[in-house]
Amino acid sequence: MAPCYPPVVMRSSYEELLRENRRLRKENQELRAHLEKTQVQLKEAQTKIAALEKELRRRHRQAAPFSRDESKPDPKPPGRRPGQGRFSRREVPPENKIQQTIAVPLESCPYCGGSLTDCATHEQVQIDLPPVEPVVIRFRTESGYCPRCGKRVRSRHPDQVSEATGAAGVSVGPRAKALAADLKHRLGIPYRKIADLFETAFGLEVTGSGLCQAEVRLAAKAEPIYEELVEAIRCCACVHVDETGWRIGVLSAWLWVFTSRTITVYTIDESRSHEVVVEILGEEFRGVLISDCFTAYDHRALAKWLKQKCFAHFLHELSKLSQEKKRGAVRFPRELLAILREALELKENKPRLSEAEFQVCFRGLEERLDALIAERRRFSDPDNARLAKRLRKQREHLFTFLEMEEVEATNNQAERALRPAVIVRKTGGCNRTPAGAQTHSILASLLVTMKQQGQDPLDYLAKVLTARGKLPSLALQRSPPGA
Repeated sequence: MAPCYPPVVMRSSYEELLRENRRLRKENQELRAHLEKTQVQLKEAQTKIAALEKELRRRHRQAAPFSRDESKPDPKPPGRRPGQGRFSRREVPPENKIQQTIAVPLESCPYCGGSLTDCATHEQVQIDLPPVEPVVIRFRTESGYCPRCGKRVRSRHPDQVSEATGAAGVSVGPRAKALAADLKHRLGIPYRKIADLFETAFGLEVTGSGLCQAEVRLAAKAEPIYEELVEAIRCCACVHVDETGWRIGVLSAWLWVFTSRTITVYTIDESRSHEVVVEILGEEFRGVLISDCFTAYDHRALAKWLKQKCFAHFLHELSKLSQEKKRGAVRFPRELLAILREALELKENKPRLSEAEFQVCFRGLEERLDALIAERRRFSDPDNARLAKRLRKQREHLFTFLEMEEVEATNNQAERALRPAVIVRKTGGCNRTPAGAQTHSILASLLVTMKQQGQDPLDYLAKVLTARGKLPSLALQRSPPGA
């Protein structure tokens, strides 16, 4: 039997072990670097997932779906904003306005019944709403046949809304209908709640459907005034424009607003294209169109128009980028943010500067902006590259507000004009029919324009309802014509 020998083990040389050690060290370093990179990516992914989950939860919230994610570090105090009127206490009404004086004697201490000394008299004036009851007016009219005209004619009082008799002989008066229109189309209160308010506060029994039908008739009578507003806004020096989503029945639509210093026009259209802008402002608009960067406002049909792009949108996006970006990518939004803020300060200081000083500052801002967004620059961050491309596209529409005194840098006026429509959309569910959309466009335009011009909507709409001839115009107070 042959002897069993142990296997021969080949021992590596020192050089081979050294090479193997170097190889393993290199692999270890690569694995560590890959692990660190993976951990960074995992952390970024977890952050994005948390942000998306937070956004998803917020979208499902009914209360404050558009609230801020974080509170401001230096929030403004509540109350009146600077420049919004003089702060003072409520003034005491004059004697001829005080309808009743009530004396409240104090003969003894209300706690122990003891006698009082060092007595004094105090006055407090209380302003309240009196109980309101509907004014019921009966009109007795006469009718007769005219052999000369061959018609049957009828007398009518100037305060009558209609000549209906019989089953429709009891109707709601013009001021009640005007108030319902204001509550619905300017303040966004639904018809049923308006009917409830009328019954609770005024003792006037109406139905939501009755108010709806009355406002359709009111809008039909006011349509010529609406057309005058459309013609008048075409002559304004500056027009702010914006749009928001809407619905007509089950169809998607858009509510547009065109507003100036004294005139506001709403229109509801199924299109979100430039054709709506041309339809309202006309092809030969000579004013300045103030808007955001939506592509409809950059169509070639509007290429010759003077424009101002909203600074607020740029400032909001730049502030967000300056908080999110890291290292070198944060320099671009911060530098651009500084330029835009300096432009706003220059507009504010323009009255205190000479023309030469203003032009030096203005040209300096333009040169810095052009160098910052130059096409030859290469951006490693895609968000910065996208923003620079957009600014190059809108370059000639950024500083119009510095060249023309009446132009504002932001489109806040149009966004404020959209807020009542957003409330109507939230509470009333937009419109069910094209006729309802037309009614809302007409009445909302009239009511907001009256608010701008300081007119009483109840008196004005009551005149519209009772007018038999020429309707009272709202287009008399026009802004100065554009350049």
